[in-house]
Amino acid sequence: MRINSLELQTVNLEIQCEFYRDTLDLPVELVGEKLRVRAGWTDLTFVPSSSDNAPLYHFAFNIPENQFDAALEWTAQRAGILADQAGETIFLSESWNSISLYFKDPAGNILEFIARRDLRNSASGAFGSQHILCVSEIGLAAEDVPGLVDQLQNRLGISPFKGERSDTFTAVGDDEGLFIVVQRGRIWRPDTGVLAELLPVKAEIQAGDSNFVVRGMPYEIS
Repeated sequence: MRINSLELQTVNLEIQCEFYRDTLDLPVELVGEKLRVRAGWTDLTFVPSSSDNAPLYHFAFNIPENQFDAALEWTAQRAGILADQAGETIFLSESWNSISLYFKDPAGNILEFIARRDLRNSASGAFGSQHILCVSEIGLAAEDVPGLVDQLQNRLGISPFKGERSDTFTAVGDDEGLFIVVQRGRIWRPDTGVLAELLPVKAEIQAGDSNFVVRGMPYEIS
């Protein structure tokens, strides 16, 4: 599954523009009330929030599987690397065969760089914004995690990642793109204090040919 475009809400487009342009060095375009960021093959768009409260999302970017150490150094020079309560800033997953780091943008969104070794997408040269390959994850909160997972599977033909699912956390998709479906109120990793909430998300993915709005939740997926 590929996430071709992702639209999220924010309270300050100008500050977000500065961060994604000047800190992450990504191509951006601020036109009217839309900020478009090009992250590899994903068009990431921010629009003004429909709420007075700042929406806080979790999303991840894939990076080449051999560039993690360089990405850690590069990011540490630009943004604060997030740590868990034990002080760990590097997060390995044996079951996913991946390694991750986390940081925030000025809006407080939880961002992740993740190197997925199963993709075998090694790249040469010093790490830079050109190695941000795509948005590969977007967090979706739900009151009923299995119910939303079933909708994604039945309507879009995408399955739980690695066949793993639970009542509180299920990733749906594959190494190139995942919906991270979690119980509403779960704290986003790593011990960020940011709760997963039902927030407006619009996503266009490359997987099947269906369009649907998740009933009772602010999610539009096509």
